Amino acid sequence: MRYAFVSTMMGYPWGGSEELWSQAALKLRREGHDVQATVAYYPELSGKVMALAKEGINIGTYPWRPRGLVNRIINKLARRRRRAYSRVTRFKPDLVVISQGHNAGGLDWARVCRQASIPYVFIVQSNSEHFWFYDDEVEEVAGLYRDAKKVFCVSHANLNLLRIQLSDPVPNGEVVWNPYNVSPESAPAWPEKNGRWKLACVARMEPQAKGQELLLQVLARPEWRNRPIELNFFGKGPHELTLRRLAEMLGVTQAHFCGHVGNIEEVWKQNHMLVLPSRYEGLPLALVESMWCGRPAIVTEVAGNTEVCTDNETGFVAPAPTVALLAETLERAWNRREDWERMGQTARSRAERQIPRDPIALFAEHLKSCAAGAQEAPVLSKSVAEI
Repeated sequence: MRYAFVSTMMGYPWGGSEELWSQAALKLRREGHDVQATVAYYPELSGKVMALAKEGINIGTYPWRPRGLVNRIINKLARRRRRAYSRVTRFKPDLVVISQGHNAGGLDWARVCRQASIPYVFIVQSNSEHFWFYDDEVEEVAGLYRDAKKVFCVSHANLNLLRIQLSDPVPNGEVVWNPYNVSPESAPAWPEKNGRWKLACVARMEPQAKGQELLLQVLARPEWRNRPIELNFFGKGPHELTLRRLAEMLGVTQAHFCGHVGNIEEVWKQNHMLVLPSRYEGLPLALVESMWCGRPAIVTEVAGNTEVCTDNETGFVAPAPTVALLAETLERAWNRREDWERMGQTARSRAERQIPRDPIALFAEHLKSCAAGAQEAPVLSKSVAEI
């Protein structure tokens, strides 16, 4: 079989959304399939993209944004993009996998596939109530989704929201799990008690999505000033300096910026609870990983968070990403801090029942079924009601 993978991630050379398609591509290549991948151009491609090339996956690029308004430049970029499209169609794949960071981004690629009668699937890695299609495009976009062999979303909530945004039932929609970066075999030991409680916010520094500034505003309140608590930010991103400045302005001395950490289990050896005040999501890898590591979580009721985190059982859920509601939820969590270890054990038990040990193997089998035109395929995701 021949598989073509297209990443429509823009703005960063690599991110968590790239792990699903890239690891599936690598698995299929190692099984002997012909695989190519096309990614947005950067002067220096991610090392993970180059690692795919070393495994025999043919890598191509396409320009992802004009760098000026001069027509000559725009036309030149358009020609390069058309060459990227033709590169995929000349490959004559049995299936094209279009990976999107949200509910759009790969629509042009779907148009190319449909015109060339090449089967394709979408991956939708996140969604938001802010992402809507205009009236003059929604019917065509709904058709592109409907014509896909499958539309893979990473949470039931994101899939249901996509149905609302398209005003279409999306009958080919399914929920898929992303791969995670911790071992499912055993959880790190609970941190030693030293009188201080540590919260970890594991997310890229992008408050419009991850809401880190909400946390800083809550911890700036008088009741939190003298409590023995630390807030550790893990991650990099385009707004780290802004968040550091905000912490300094608000006088939140208990916040620490720890940068990117490659070994996530090391984070959970030192921290008691995940806190993730997201404004929109897919299903955060940080939440899944904290569950496998036996840690409870404080999250907002967005996207797939409540599909794995149960309020007052495996963590605490703020009804919406606002300062007032997050403050109320953090207060509830603080008053039950002696229960955190037990709640983390419950989260770990839920992960063992709900989350597959090898999401990539399952997803690769599903892609092979799509490429072969099979009617039956493995079940990818259990709902909360099924566990």
